[in-house]
Amino acid sequence: MEWISYPENKPTESGTYIVSITRPYESGDLTFKYIAYYKPDLNSWFQYDPFTDKISDKITFKVNGWVEKFAIYLG
Repeated sequence: MEWISYPENKPTESGTYIVSITRPYESGDLTFKYIAYYKPDLNSWFQYDPFTDKISDKITFKVNGWVEKFAIYLG
């Protein structure tokens, strides 16, 4: 898994990506991983629910980077 810096490098295709997001927190900032949906025509990330395949609100917090290829464990 190799992180790609954002916004310097943007995905060229719509789809779901694992992203690193930073948001304000009580005693500073909180950075976490999240599955988000990217729409290149809007240059925007959106909240995504992989259980329902639903795309919802635009993410307004700072997106630090994204991962293009990520292995899935099928067990």
